[in-house]
Amino acid sequence: MALKTKKEEIIYHDKPLKIEYFIRHGQNETVLYLHGLGCSKSDFLGATKIETLNSHTLVALDFPGHGNSGYLEKLDIDDLVEITRLFVEKLNLHDLILIGHSMGGLVAVLFSERYAGRVKAFVNVEGNLKSEDCTFSRQAVMVDYDTFVNETFRNFKIILQFSKKPGFKKCAEILGKFNPQKAMFDFSPSMVTYSDSGKLIQKFTSLKIPKCFIHGSENNVLSYIPELEEKGIPVFEISDSNHFPQYDNPGEYHSVIAEFLVRL
Repeated sequence: MALKTKKEEIIYHDKPLKIEYFIRHGQNETVLYLHGLGCSKSDFLGATKIETLNSHTLVALDFPGHGNSGYLEKLDIDDLVEITRLFVEKLNLHDLILIGHSMGGLVAVLFSERYAGRVKAFVNVEGNLKSEDCTFSRQAVMVDYDTFVNETFRNFKIILQFSKKPGFKKCAEILGKFNPQKAMFDFSPSMVTYSDSGKLIQKFTSLKIPKCFIHGSENNVLSYIPELEEKGIPVFEISDSNHFPQYDNPGEYHSVIAEFLVRL
């Protein structure tokens, strides 16, 4: 049976905003998935089929302007943190285990710092931590919106479509299905600002909760991996994977997450 999606309306800055999500109930803690720039809640659907995660409640939402969620005039990363808080409160979610991928990892770092009492653990999947993590978002901030839509976004999608990696191909499919250009353009400046600040590594490592960092094997050159390991943060490499290990090697990816949750 296909997992049904739902919509909740939250009020943000006195305006209604509809957020689409799915929830798969379980007896144990709630795992909330926060997706990356241009992606959607569908990136977490694979987790609902993993037997070792059956006991957990699994939730994933479409960020505003992504998937089937609505959008407001202009939002940034700080807005996503607050919208996540409102969503969590609307669904009355407690003792959260956050899984944040890419941009979602940045949102999760900030959420965990600002609302520490609500987060039990954090799985960071190649979330933005330093300047080197801004690839597409840095391209976006260098052009105006028309150029972004007609050149930057279009070329990015074409490159992904012709990639040999399943994750990049899936990303291209999602971009073509939902066309989240406006939100991607709006979120990019604050993503770059946070990533260039030099403060995200400290924010992440200072979180007083169990946490780990997951990366694809093709990204094992990330400069900050040794720093994370030196500070005692578990770092897991997913073989035969790039930026989307949930698609490139889903079996190993979900096994790593399940084993991390068991140890909590």
